[in-house]
Amino acid sequence: MQITLKDSKLLHSLKIQLLEYKTFECKLRHEGVINVQQNEGTDSAGVSLEPSIINAGFCSHNFRSVTINCAHTTATVKFKDLLRKISHEITDFKVDLYIKAIDDLLCGIYMLDHKKGSLEKEYALAEFYNKVTIEHEKLKLEISSLVQQHSKLVAELELLRQTIITDLSQFVD
Repeated sequence: MQITLKDSKLLHSLKIQLLEYKTFECKLRHEGVINVQQNEGTDSAGVSLEPSIINAGFCSHNFRSVTINCAHTTATVKFKDLLRKISHEITDFKVDLYIKAIDDLLCGIYMLDHKKGSLEKEYALAEFYNKVTIEHEKLKLEISSLVQQHSKLVAELELLRQTIITDLSQFVD
């Protein structure tokens, strides 16, 4: 099958932009709980206010803006847009296959992000209320397992990113 390049200068520029995007093994640390504080008073229905949970927070915006495995950025959207632009310059570029693989991995990452956040809150509240039990220790193990699963997905995404760059390098320096 003949592959046609339309504009090699544009393609080179797109590749340079694509290379700016990275993956980073963050272990979803932004979901970690730093502190739990008791809130005084009641809400409008007279129910005691729940404690406030303070999370570690996000990485810097500049860092997240190029990290394609972050669930809290648009970096992946921009990365996939670049892939689509590249597919307009190279016929038969496997853009749909790449984007589906990226989306599948990100779906897993996003689900782990939400699950870890919930478990971290549950764990922190158990400590706050001095309800440290066997269930509490199970939460700790489950959080650790989620971090390992996340690491695996990030590694798979990084391998995919490298594969895309390698495939693209066949056509442009």
